[in-house]
Amino acid sequence: MNRRNNFDLLRLLAAAGVMALHIVDLSHEPSLAVLAAFDTKMALSIFFVISGYLVYMSCDNTASLAEYVRKRWRRIVPAYAAVVLLCGLLGVFISTRTPADYFGADWARYLLSNLSFLNFIQPSLPGVFTSNPYPGAPVNGALWTIKVELMFYAVVPAFVWLARRFGHHRVLGIGFALSCLWWGGFMTLAQATGKAAFVELAKQMPGQLMFFLPGAWAYCERDRLKSLGHRLGLAGFASLALTYLWDARSANPGVFLYPVALTALVFWAAHNLRHLGDVTRRGDVSYGVYILHFPVIQTLVHFGVFKGSPWGGVALAVILVLGLAFASWHLIEKPMLAHKPRQVAP
Repeated sequence: MNRRNNFDLLRLLAAAGVMALHIVDLSHEPSLAVLAAFDTKMALSIFFVISGYLVYMSCDNTASLAEYVRKRWRRIVPAYAAVVLLCGLLGVFISTRTPADYFGADWARYLLSNLSFLNFIQPSLPGVFTSNPYPGAPVNGALWTIKVELMFYAVVPAFVWLARRFGHHRVLGIGFALSCLWWGGFMTLAQATGKAAFVELAKQMPGQLMFFLPGAWAYCERDRLKSLGHRLGLAGFASLALTYLWDARSANPGVFLYPVALTALVFWAAHNLRHLGDVTRRGDVSYGVYILHFPVIQTLVHFGVFKGSPWGGVALAVILVLGLAFASWHLIEKPMLAHKPRQVAP
């Protein structure tokens, strides 16, 4: 793919948007409410659309399934595991428990559940962030989407094979329709019963295919979409604005138009908008920002940094998260991506 596109910039902006919203949620500082102008749903959805495009492209251009699995594993798992282990080890220094009580069954359950991407089983560490204002005090509330991402990686080869056999319009279209049914069905049950568990089910992997698959379709139709130029951007803006006329919490045409409109905008901004520069020339930090920002913000809240100086806390959070993200890229992510399996002589 021609590197003169804005995908990396869009991913970085999406990560920054998620971080801004989590600063507002976790700090509970009214003076930072302006940061709530960022749309968390849109930021996460942009990640999923871009993943749909790039991961489908990766699978489509990879010679073997084994190599595809290795590439996906190297991109996601090592940095993710490092963050989980780092939080587990450093948490003892701010825990209200003694070290003997801290390194017990709950600590082991935290490591096992989070390293296996089942974050909901044990989202917190013993005695860590218990006085913070965020309900439930999760150590890293951003990690639940990584499970969704990995589940998408697992089904992409099947979609690629089926699309080659039956055509991408039919295969990706049917997948999108089934995903809409999943999301709409569970949201309808949630409204009828008042049970939040149905909302959580709606948000899981089959429901998020509403965003992954339009991104994959945009890859398949990239030449045609590029030829539309700025007309694609105008159509995306108009369609996206139209979706806000509907209630996003219930099954309606606006909810199912939203991922299509957002995909049009993402593709236009990535390919048809003027190239805005290479934001990764010093390191691709968007993934690091995403998986690291939550525990950093929680730690600053724990020490009262935002209470003392709300905007100073924002500045310090940005410095720390970017520093850790650069370290993650250069020490973990980049070396793992550059690693090649040893060739066995015939």
